[in-house]
Amino acid sequence: MIDLKAKLDAHTDDDRMVLDAARSYCSRDPELRRVRALRGQLPSHDPLAWQEMAQMGWLGCRTPEEHGGTPLSLAQLCLLLEQHGGSLAPEPLSAAVVLAGGVLAASDNQALKAQWLARVADGRWLPSLAWQDRPALGRTKAAGTQARAQDGGYFLNGAKAFVSHGETAQAFLVSSQTDNGMGLFLVDRQASGLSVTPHHRVDGGTWTELSLADVRVEPDAVIALGEVADNALARALDEARLAVSAELVGLMSRLFEITVDYVTMREQFGRPVGSFQALQHRAVDTLVQVEMARAVLRQAAAGFDASDDPATRARLASQVKARCSDAALKVTKACVQMHGGIAYTDECNVGLFLKRAMVLSAWLGGPGEHRQRYGRLLQEGSEPSAEAREDDDPLIRKARQLLAEHFPAEWRFPTTRMSQAQTEPWQRALGQHGWAAPGWPKEFGGMGLSAWDQIRVLDEFSNAGVSTVSNMGVTMLGPLLIRYGTPAQREKHLPGILSGETRWCQGYSEPGAGSDLAGLRTTAVLQGDHFVVNGQKIWTTYAHEAHWIFLLVRTDPKAKKQQGISFLLVDMKSPGITVKRIRNLTGESEFCEVFFDNVQVPAAQIVGELNRGWTMAKSLLGSERIMIGSPRLARYPLQLLRDLLKAQGRFDDPVIRVRYDELQLDVDDLGAFFVRMAEVLRRGEELGPEVSMLKLWVSETMQRVTDLMLEAGGQQATLDEAIPLDDSHSVHIAGHYFMSRPATIYGGSSEIQRNILARGVLELPD
Repeated sequence: MIDLKAKLDAHTDDDRMVLDAARSYCSRDPELRRVRALRGQLPSHDPLAWQEMAQMGWLGCRTPEEHGGTPLSLAQLCLLLEQHGGSLAPEPLSAAVVLAGGVLAASDNQALKAQWLARVADGRWLPSLAWQDRPALGRTKAAGTQARAQDGGYFLNGAKAFVSHGETAQAFLVSSQTDNGMGLFLVDRQASGLSVTPHHRVDGGTWTELSLADVRVEPDAVIALGEVADNALARALDEARLAVSAELVGLMSRLFEITVDYVTMREQFGRPVGSFQALQHRAVDTLVQVEMARAVLRQAAAGFDASDDPATRARLASQVKARCSDAALKVTKACVQMHGGIAYTDECNVGLFLKRAMVLSAWLGGPGEHRQRYGRLLQEGSEPSAEAREDDDPLIRKARQLLAEHFPAEWRFPTTRMSQAQTEPWQRALGQHGWAAPGWPKEFGGMGLSAWDQIRVLDEFSNAGVSTVSNMGVTMLGPLLIRYGTPAQREKHLPGILSGETRWCQGYSEPGAGSDLAGLRTTAVLQGDHFVVNGQKIWTTYAHEAHWIFLLVRTDPKAKKQQGISFLLVDMKSPGITVKRIRNLTGESEFCEVFFDNVQVPAAQIVGELNRGWTMAKSLLGSERIMIGSPRLARYPLQLLRDLLKAQGRFDDPVIRVRYDELQLDVDDLGAFFVRMAEVLRRGEELGPEVSMLKLWVSETMQRVTDLMLEAGGQQATLDEAIPLDDSHSVHIAGHYFMSRPATIYGGSSEIQRNILARGVLELPD
């Protein structure tokens, strides 16, 4: 199994030091004997291990230096906690260090911070945050914990539940309501009126319940009051959600590795079970869940490190907690299934991972709660700040200026995608202003934008209703010529691509070959200074409008399937080329068949070496699949779905909104995954079969979006006409539903993508 973490994620030297130390320490118990021995014990973690973590600096990783800490960035903390989570270690790093320690560090009581934070860092003091009131039972309404001011101090009354490591905590940071809002209070474990009752969890750890009956808190033990208390608690909770998400990523990643090893060696019916296609496809879907969660985690951690804005952090926290909680449950359940009956026995370690995933997924809010919170925060944050973003962000301001000046209002929110020929003035405007190729290096006429900036620009265009066919010259051929082409080829073709004057189409698929690209039969025979091409291509998008085609041909019929293939550039005006359009379900004819009858192509138009085209073909497929995997392909129909629901007055319907928020996160999380992949290309490195994960996710998400659009449209969805949404745009529901159907077929079907990933990434047996 290929280590995608090592392949996709770049780390600094400091990052690697943290990662290597954490990996070394956390791999000492591969059989999980220590974890098993601590199940159901009080205390539920090892005090000696806690001291070892203190000596390594882990307990001070979020404590400021002035209080004795050795702070890590949140991105580095997540690297550490992934290893911690993968080992199922019961020590409460997230709960004690990030959550309880974070509340204290964010408070304004300098004396308490000076007294206790250094003791957290060196392991001498173990606090726990008690912030959840005991849930109500039956029809009884839960009364929140109350803090009554009296005699210069406070008296606390109430009950707290789901308190982590309460059986060993030396003090509790208790949230309570006062007459003036929220209060946070430090309560010693031995305080009069405090009762501590541990309850065993399914994973062998504990949740503790606190009962507070007139617990006296002196003035110097008041951590924070009012707005400061609210902000300190919110900040610590969101950082803890990020931390727990990292543990979940480590947990699901480790279990998946164990499972791939198991299905590779386990035999049934005389074959490894990992050779069965049904199980391979299940394993691939599990892989996608793991790597999607890791991508969202990386994005969220970077966002936390880059911003102190509470709203931004809250949105990122809910995004990552929703994704990782959901993925961890799906992954552990799938791994149980792939292990078979043995997984239901206690002797099998799979059950340990499942139980820990249940606990961590529910703690600090489960997937449903955080999807709802994310959707609410996104909606609240989308309205007032458009002008502010425009003022603060030159890139987005320029994108909006281009749209306002060069993209006609009547082209916005079209009922079908618009081709390059239809939008030629827009293509030329992009070229004139240097915006034609955002991802190309500047020395070749591109903008040199990072993957994230490209996503932001595409999102801005999508929000404005720009729905145009991808420019294959920009997204596919240009990068290939920059890497493999001759100087003469680059000089001849790149300027026309950038200016919008030359339109390209792709000649890959053939009748009978389907997704088996190596089975192509179109031939090119070298005769003197030119090739003679004969054969047929199919599903060639907008070939009837293209000026040139880049073509895969067989130049050595005696070679093996993936050898003897070459890559040609062919002028569509060449004699012997015939184009026949194919009418699709929407009534449009964007796909074509292209026939080649003794077409003469100058030998100088071969890219790379003769019979070495397969390498470039794979490179181009990677470029194609990463562009097909762009979140904009699903974001545009999602925007139309939102507008449809708003026009119907159903956007806030609870049932509909739950489904919409899940789709919103499926699309937004894909953005993080896309950036993670695209950054590999930005570093000048190669993407391999792993890029198929993008294509799988976006195509199947796009279909889920249009499925809900069809359902929401009801009988209107059966009309063969656009439905007005407002004065500016409309939606052809059936058209978008039909357009999403081939998304899981073109560029390699979903089934083929799963086969590619099973063999190329998971390395499962044939």
